[in-house]
Amino acid sequence: MKKLIIGIIVLLVLWLILPLFNINSTYLIPNVIEWATKFILPWIVLYWFIRLIRNLEKI
Repeated sequence: MKKLIIGIIVLLVLWLILPLFNINSTYLIPNVIEWATKFILPWIVLYWFIRLIRNLEKI
């Protein structure tokens, strides 16, 4: 729960600070989240799935 709150706070801070540098935050933040879920999240899931299989093989 604590990590979720920290993540929300980071997104809100980015949402407020990015316009100071003339960066469209309503376009950038959703696209970064979409990119992360397409390319980074599957590798994390694959890593944990491999660890699960290795632990099950040891039993």
